[in-house]
Amino acid sequence: MTRTRRTLVRALSAGTAAGLLAISLTACGGSDTAGSASDCTPAHPDLKTITEGELTVASYDYAPATILEGDNVTGMEGDLINEIAKLECLKVTVTTSGGAGAVIPSVQSGRADIGSGNWLRTKERTKIVYLSTPLWSDPQAIVSTTGLTSDDLEGKIVGSVAGNLWNDSMQKWLGDKFKIYQDDESIYGDLKAGRIDALVASAASANYRFKEAPIEGAKVIDVKPNPNVPQFAAVGQVMLPSSLDNDALGKALDEDIEKLREDGTIKKLLEKYGVDPSVGEPGAPTEL
Repeated sequence: MTRTRRTLVRALSAGTAAGLLAISLTACGGSDTAGSASDCTPAHPDLKTITEGELTVASYDYAPATILEGDNVTGMEGDLINEIAKLECLKVTVTTSGGAGAVIPSVQSGRADIGSGNWLRTKERTKIVYLSTPLWSDPQAIVSTTGLTSDDLEGKIVGSVAGNLWNDSMQKWLGDKFKIYQDDESIYGDLKAGRIDALVASAASANYRFKEAPIEGAKVIDVKPNPNVPQFAAVGQVMLPSSLDNDALGKALDEDIEKLREDGTIKKLLEKYGVDPSVGEPGAPTEL
């Protein structure tokens, strides 16, 4: 995906009417029409979704987890969601309106069946959404051009994208030196320009991004436990959030994810995007 194309997707995610990108991808039978799914037997025949025959996904462009390009939804999570949709004979429809900050609210309010974009299992999120069984583990990192670690952030200008679980803790710790961004383009642009000293992000996402759009001197250093940021105490587990009002969907996701782990699909997806496949065995579900 070229930087120009990714910038276009980001621009469309600004939350205006023009920011609503609906991507429909037939997930059963290889045809371009939903009607072709008539010969498909779903793994969970009684599964209910917001729109019959469709799986509506709230997401945003966050490579390598979710990559939006043209009519295709790819990336580790995008590919996995399409595999889940095949199991359930559903057509995938993705909405990106509002960017990262709108994903969880869209699931809560019933505008989307599930969310996607590297969401971690946390105790707070158990109160508002159903957390799927872990997809894989995901170390977080401090990204800077000077080799900063999570112990070096006091007095530094640090950025993070909206919706990240550590944002409240870092806001309390760093005060007005902590900046929240709506998208990756802006935050990495400010890092490159020197307007921020560091940013906090998924290590996998940062390393993947720098293969395509390197920043001179940029270093990605996994976070260490820090008393100011309790969320740094352990490695997070990525999940797909769904509505607490649709318990059957959440349980179906759990079973489908485990099936795709057992048959080697998750391992292959991680390898496809250059991620260590060992993270695909995250162990028992935990919450940060």
